[in-house]
Amino acid sequence: MSRFDSLDKEIIFYLNRNARMPSAQIARQLGVSERTVNHRIKRLVDSGVIQPVAVANPNSFGYTLAVDILCELEVGYQSLVIQAILEIPEVSYMAVSTGDQDIILRAFFRNSEEMNDFITHQLHQIPGMRRTRTTLLPRILKDTHQWLPPDEAFASDGDANH
Repeated sequence: MSRFDSLDKEIIFYLNRNARMPSAQIARQLGVSERTVNHRIKRLVDSGVIQPVAVANPNSFGYTLAVDILCELEVGYQSLVIQAILEIPEVSYMAVSTGDQDIILRAFFRNSEEMNDFITHQLHQIPGMRRTRTTLLPRILKDTHQWLPPDEAFASDGDANH
């Protein structure tokens, strides 16, 4: 049984579209009190369900080239490589993966020269980096910060535990 209901879902929906939307406006849209909305937002934040963060748009800073880089590592080097990559500002996303690749990351660059320098002079200089495979992303249609839980993650109105 879910501990989140349709009101939580709607609040999350509004905040996902515009995190600066005032609680009073959300309350008017949903037909509930502003106090209820404030309480729900506080509960969602305090429980780690949502995070109030600013998402920088790489294009606004001239980083118009997005790439996914799949990394194959030498056995025993995963922790060392992860620590090194976490320190690199061009990397916006990194995950440990299964299958042929050990780590997948996304990075942003101003041009292909920067990308090439990054792969050649930064990534491949990390001890334990065996091989990389790069995919250019000409257009990102949906990003991780736009993800919303599916409807079945929320209880029907009468089923929520509060």
